[in-house]
Amino acid sequence: MMFYFTSENIFSFNSGTEFSQAKRTRLFNLHGQKAVYVTRNYNNNLHQGAKQLALTDDEVLNMYDYFQKAVHLPRKKMNVRFTSVIPKRDYQLQGVDPNYSLIKYQGRTLARVNIAPLSVGLVGNIDYYDSFGNTTATDYWDWRGFKSSTQYYHPDGQPSVQRFYSPMGDLMLEIIRMNISGKLFPTMYKLFNYRGGNWRFDSENDLFVFFMNELLAQQPGSTIINDRPNMAELIARTSGAAKKFQYLHDVHTVDASNPIHGKLMPVLEPLFKTYAAAFDGVILPTIDQKRDLSRRFPKITFYQAPDTFIGQTQKSVSPKILHRVLYFGRLSEEKRPEQAIRAFSIVKDAIPDTILEFCGYPSSAEFLAKLKKQIRDADLENSILFHDYVTGQARDQVLNRAEIVLQSSTGEGFSMSVLEAMSHGLPAVVYDVNYGPRTFIRNGQNGYLIKNGNFAELAESVIKILKDPAVWKTLSIGAYQTAQAFNSEQVWQLWQNTGIIKEAR
Repeated sequence: MMFYFTSENIFSFNSGTEFSQAKRTRLFNLHGQKAVYVTRNYNNNLHQGAKQLALTDDEVLNMYDYFQKAVHLPRKKMNVRFTSVIPKRDYQLQGVDPNYSLIKYQGRTLARVNIAPLSVGLVGNIDYYDSFGNTTATDYWDWRGFKSSTQYYHPDGQPSVQRFYSPMGDLMLEIIRMNISGKLFPTMYKLFNYRGGNWRFDSENDLFVFFMNELLAQQPGSTIINDRPNMAELIARTSGAAKKFQYLHDVHTVDASNPIHGKLMPVLEPLFKTYAAAFDGVILPTIDQKRDLSRRFPKITFYQAPDTFIGQTQKSVSPKILHRVLYFGRLSEEKRPEQAIRAFSIVKDAIPDTILEFCGYPSSAEFLAKLKKQIRDADLENSILFHDYVTGQARDQVLNRAEIVLQSSTGEGFSMSVLEAMSHGLPAVVYDVNYGPRTFIRNGQNGYLIKNGNFAELAESVIKILKDPAVWKTLSIGAYQTAQAFNSEQVWQLWQNTGIIKEAR
């Protein structure tokens, strides 16, 4: 029996949802319950992203990989200089910079070879040009070292047919696009030589439902936990699962402070208003959200289990840099990082050598520009740092040198980023909002819960901690202890307590 955790993708910049789904996949497999992170979207760098999430190839299954016969494929690094697809005797390969090279013939540029992300000299994709410099096609190379797909283009630049290949070069799948009101849209997905025949589907979603049904037929008695609410319709349409559940990682209302009567998040309306009957229940990360949703939708069964677990806590005080404050998480409107900046301005006046570090990707370039303008206007440019998106050891280094973690969100489903920071001994100073923070943050024990929107009080608590090493030490020890309460054994027990795993078996 298998657990399938379904989602769209593994991205270059993953949100808490992807991290949570990956951690749950690892948790289940760690405790002997087979589970797979299943994705729908085509992504030639998916296995690179999976590695960043500490997932093995046995723990990830992509729909395109499945139909391309590219599951459990060993990696073969395809270096631009040594690949046989570029005949060096006939063409000149001209390196331009670390990001791309050009293929030339008698002085004319025939193609551009783009280097795969986070690699040195490995083929990512190749753009081919006609004699007028227009892009005619793009070959996408899988991170594991084979030509995975070719996207063709019309002379006006709009995408035409896209073809997908097996590692052996056989055509396995094709997307046909048709002109609708002047724009080309996918209108047919053709699957070749699958189970002895060719298949046609009207959309990628229809293909995904077929794919899931195939998996479920091969693994009778399996359970689906869907992690992306916008895919609820697709999971509702699948057949053959023993059980189906939806996991909600975030608050369910636009106004997080009004969970019973507030307007539902638009992405959740189909789940609760149309497809709820197709699911055996909805899983929440906190007891409080389970209670509120049970009141709001009494006919739906709700379960509670954390959306993350903490590995070995990083108890190392020595790398801490004095007066270093961390904002750890996505920079977006609902997270209100501008409030953290306003609070930091007060902290800076009281403790001039304090540094605020932002570690997380922005929701948009425009929003990041807005934050940087706020920083310039407050004359804080030399005291606030922005880090690139980091994972693994690079993330641990950022967490190990900070002293405090801040959070200023309008609402949090669980707040796994804060718990992760606490596992590195960082006291948390956060707004008291639904739902996550109040679940595990205790005033004076591991941090402080601050009245929502009171950035002055947020600043006062930071100042209090930074000015008194004894206070910081007490809160830091409490943070470690809190994080350890969410270790894999404890969280696995909570999942068992839901009955979902027992029911599935």
